[in-house]
Amino acid sequence: MQAVRLLAIAFVVALVVSCGESTPSGEWTPQGRVELLESLPHEGNAWTEGLLISEGVLWESTGLEGKSQVRGLDTETGEVLWAVPNPQGFFGEGLARAFGRTYLLTYKEGEAYLFDRNADEPYRLFARYKGEGWGLTATDSHLVNSNGSATLYYRDPETFEVEREVTISYEGQPVARLNELEFDGTYIWANQWQTRYVYRIKERDPSDVARFELPPEVCPGGTPNGIAWDSEAQVFYLTGQECPDIWQARFR
Repeated sequence: MQAVRLLAIAFVVALVVSCGESTPSGEWTPQGRVELLESLPHEGNAWTEGLLISEGVLWESTGLEGKSQVRGLDTETGEVLWAVPNPQGFFGEGLARAFGRTYLLTYKEGEAYLFDRNADEPYRLFARYKGEGWGLTATDSHLVNSNGSATLYYRDPETFEVEREVTISYEGQPVARLNELEFDGTYIWANQWQTRYVYRIKERDPSDVARFELPPEVCPGGTPNGIAWDSEAQVFYLTGQECPDIWQARFR
């Protein structure tokens, strides 16, 4: 009987362990939490495609054909300080300021532009590329863009030629629909289109990936897509497409 009891106990223990290891489809373990700090109005509920902090101003590129523009927002009030629509009418996408330039992607036009709001021609064609343009950021040596797939493209900032491709996976699955990007010096942060997930990708080791879920206060009824890192204040700014607010936040 003692042997039977031991076998029974072993069976129960094995059953508990195996149940604990089973992960139902769609479940995941949070890597941390998103702490929301302050919010400011997102004037016009813009269709945000690119977001960054530069020179103390929140730079935003917006999408939709005929409505796309690059604009500067006050980081404390959300007030639009300036806005420059593009006369070409293209669908604006990711935005990056690096290497002494401001780069702007387009959605399906396959064109990258250099932006200078003080120039006679604020949008100047810089390069052409294959596929769609979604998010854009810059590391110390490269521009990095997404195109709606699970791949990040490292590009030469002078020619825009692809020099390296990196596929991003989480828990063994490619992360499709990578969208708006931001680099904080260590990690690339990426919104995932049509989800509330933000992925943290270690730039020097892109196999090191964590996932965060944005709180419901961020872009209720809209689509989160906009993440900017303020290195001085050590906070992120979060918003999205047709979102009423822009949030300051920290990822814990």
